[in-house]
Parts: sequence; C-alpha cells; structure tokens
Amino acid sequence: MIQDRSNWVTKEQLDTPLRDIFQGVKTNGTARIYVASCEVILGIEPSNLEAMSYEEMNKYIDSLDRRMAALANG
Repeated sequence: MIQDRSNWVTKEQLDTPLRDIFQGVKTNGTARIYVASCEVILGIEPSNLEAMSYEEMNKYIDSLDRRMAALANG
C-alpha cells in the first residue's frame, strides 16, 4: 500500500505552526503540540518523537489521526 506523505512533517518542522507548513490550515498549533494533546486525550504514554525515524514519527502521527477520528465518530 502506497502511503500519502503529503501531510508528513520533518523533525525540523515539529515546532513550526502547522499553518506555516500546510496551505489552508489556520491553527497556530504545532505537530508536537498536536501529538502531546492526542496522547493526553487518548490516555497513552507520551512518545519520544526525537528518537523516531522520519517514517516512524509520521506513521505514529498518522495512527494518532486515525484514533482521534475514531474517537470523534464514536
């Protein structure tokens, strides 16, 4: 399965506002803040994004996206 990497971030972008990375995004939040918020909401152990490879980090963020969507959709 080919993964859509158009919404992946680099480690250098973790603390950059998402609106500065992705067109049409209005939040001042960063990918790092998003990950930490998801982890709190989902009640999971905080991750060490710095220890992950680019691919591992983005797959982790994608998994958080899916879990948050599932939570929102009940």
